[in-house]
Amino acid sequence: MNSSREILPSTVRMFPDYADTVLWFNEPIDYATARLSAALTHELSRWEQSYYDGLNRDYEWKSPGLARQFGVAGERLAQRVADELGDGFEIELVASVGDMPDRKFRSNGPALNPQAAQVFDALAIEIKALEEEVAHALEATRRGESTGWYAYAPRSNTVFTPRQPKD
Repeated sequence: MNSSREILPSTVRMFPDYADTVLWFNEPIDYATARLSAALTHELSRWEQSYYDGLNRDYEWKSPGLARQFGVAGERLAQRVADELGDGFEIELVASVGDMPDRKFRSNGPALNPQAAQVFDALAIEIKALEEEVAHALEATRRGESTGWYAYAPRSNTVFTPRQPKD
C-alpha cells in the first residue's frame, strides 16, 4: 500500500559526554535501562573511554589517527545498536571527529534484541506524550489560558509563569 505518510523512526543519538553513557533519547539512557546486549554495552563503554583517552587537556584530539579510529569504531557501534533496536529506530552518531559528518544508521529488519527494543519503544511513547503535552500547553498559553507550567528558582524563591506571546 502506498501512503503519503511514512512512519518515521525514532532517533536515538549516540555520543560521548559526561553521563556515563553514550545513548541519548531525549535524555541520557543508562546502559542498565537500555538492556542492550552485555557485549555491546561493554564496547560502548570502551568506545566512550577511548574518547576521553584520545583528548588532550584542551579537549583536542591528541592525533588525527586517534580521532579517525574513534570515528570508525563509532560507526560500527552505531550500526550494532541499530541492529539490536530494529528498524523502528535510527541511530544518529554525533562523533565530533574532524571532517566526519554526523551520520544516521538504521537496521533493515526487526530488532535483534527484543528486550532493548521494548525499552526504547516505551521511552518513545513517553517522549511523544511529553511532546504532545508541551504542544497543548503552548496552544493554551497562546489563547491566554493557564497551563499549570512554571519554572522555580529556589535561591530567590521566585516562580516564573509562561509569558503571553506577542503577535
